[in-house]
Amino acid sequence: MNIFGKPPLKFSSNRLKKGTFGCMADDYKLSKKNIFGHTEKLDRLSKMIVENKFPHAIIFSGPEGIGKRKIAEFCAAALLCENPENGEPCGLCQNCKLAASHNHPDFYIVEPEATKTTRNIKIGQIRTMQAQTSLKPLIADRRVIIIDGAELMNNAAANSVLKTLEEPTGETTFILTSANRAGLLMTIRSRCVTMNFEKLPADQIKNALIQREFSPEESEKLSLISDGSFGRALSLAESGGYELRESALNFVERLCADEITNEDIFIKGAQVADWSRDKFSDFVVYIQKILRDIYLRDQSGLYNPDLKERLSKIKISERRLYAMIDEGIKIHRRIKSNANLRLLAEAYLMNMKRL
Repeated sequence: MNIFGKPPLKFSSNRLKKGTFGCMADDYKLSKKNIFGHTEKLDRLSKMIVENKFPHAIIFSGPEGIGKRKIAEFCAAALLCENPENGEPCGLCQNCKLAASHNHPDFYIVEPEATKTTRNIKIGQIRTMQAQTSLKPLIADRRVIIIDGAELMNNAAANSVLKTLEEPTGETTFILTSANRAGLLMTIRSRCVTMNFEKLPADQIKNALIQREFSPEESEKLSLISDGSFGRALSLAESGGYELRESALNFVERLCADEITNEDIFIKGAQVADWSRDKFSDFVVYIQKILRDIYLRDQSGLYNPDLKERLSKIKISERRLYAMIDEGIKIHRRIKSNANLRLLAEAYLMNMKRL
């Protein structure tokens, strides 16, 4: 039994097997037509490539899941292409085919490695990358290095990258993607051009999901809770994000109606013990957004506009609302620690009840 609400609509994830972000597995080409949104930025990047003005090092900054990695790969393919067309890879030459399949010897991607508690980029990964950049390109005129999630570099890795940017060897282009540009060393930021990418409009995400054979109803709901990220919409469809939001809303509704018991909290804690830290983090984020929408329910720009009618029925004092949001901020910081997840969840829910 779900103590925080009845099971809502479930989404099927079989449509996620068709390929990676923005393209089908049987039609994989690094072209603009396979990237959703960001048309103006893509045109600027293509123009830089045509005019041979693409920076030696550039940061693609913006929220997770909006396509920064795919755009970085598009730029890499265009820079390596033997016959680029208006700043786009032709998709036919050997360089394009190797880049698209991630088998190009002059195209290198560094991405975070997952541990039990976190994800980061380690010094060993950067040293391996540096060994590659110290060599001459094998088949192209240059090398292209993508550091995906660059803000997740540990201190040693970040300082090593800084040295490489300060003393580049050969014709090497660096593309760093980051969901938190402020998390990068200031000295790294100062040596890179930055291009900021914005969240995608909900209607654009909805249309993209429909193209991936999601129903209009599924697409509508996922687009509203994806927070401007197409990648997140796909992830939520696969992991049950809509159900998680419903659970968070039911918790807030019952909490404000003083219907949550200590027994409920212990049962929920046992359930959270089987979750990943990311899933519990998402649960807390949904609660935070719901509380924020309760405060702003008579205004536009809600995170959950489809819940406006239900939110209007929740009665809570402004003082308690602020205190609950503050509690969410505190627990969100602690989720990243090694503390027992069940105990964290029980303490959070108990504190919310006491407020």
